[in-house]
Amino acid sequence: MRIVYSEAKVFQSLIEAMGKIVDEVALVADEDKVTMKAIDPAQVVLMQITIPKTSFLDYEVEGEEKLGFEIANLVKFLKRAKKGYQLELGDEEEGAKLRIVLKGNLIKKYVIPNLEVAEVELPDISQLEYSVEALLLASVIKEAIRDIEAVSDAVVIEAPDENTLLLKGVGPTETVTRVTAASSAVMSLTVKEPAKAAYDLTYLKHIVSLTKVSDNVTLRFANDAPLYMRFDILAGGYAEYVLAPQAL
Repeated sequence: MRIVYSEAKVFQSLIEAMGKIVDEVALVADEDKVTMKAIDPAQVVLMQITIPKTSFLDYEVEGEEKLGFEIANLVKFLKRAKKGYQLELGDEEEGAKLRIVLKGNLIKKYVIPNLEVAEVELPDISQLEYSVEALLLASVIKEAIRDIEAVSDAVVIEAPDENTLLLKGVGPTETVTRVTAASSAVMSLTVKEPAKAAYDLTYLKHIVSLTKVSDNVTLRFANDAPLYMRFDILAGGYAEYVLAPQAL
């Protein structure tokens, strides 16, 4: 197995977000794509990263192959890469070892154990029903989370009408980020019916690193329903994040 991704630092941001949920992950490659899946022990949040074959500079995979690693260990090496460095991942010693190669002005190679990490089975998130869908600039989510973090430990997301989306932090002090369908920060906003739901900020802070590598985010929710977010990654692929609601 040998795959080469164009941006090592982007890959770092992706797995750093996943590392907030689990300690280890299985990278599963087949003839069409690479996937990594995670769900936290409390089953409050799940995340899936999908990178199609076409997003890699080189892609040599036979059937289905797996690489297992401790996320903190891989991040430690990825931090040695500079912007613009390519990332090569592969196996050595008949699959016993995982090869990490950073390619830029210098070529850096690291070899670590290829861990036996069970592939996670996630629920079918395509079956979740939503009454609100918005396509926003990723910076809107990042700034709203940072504002809310200063006043609350929960995020309330509300679409009171077909033209308005609110991201609120509620407590002794309140903050509100308001965007409308006419805003340049909103590419689309579809509201089938008004909706409102609350989510734990602790988990939402995990996705801030994804806003660094994505221009846009798709957001879907309904009354007291899970929050779905999809980040389309500039270097190729996408990350999906689903968070259970909490009581309002």
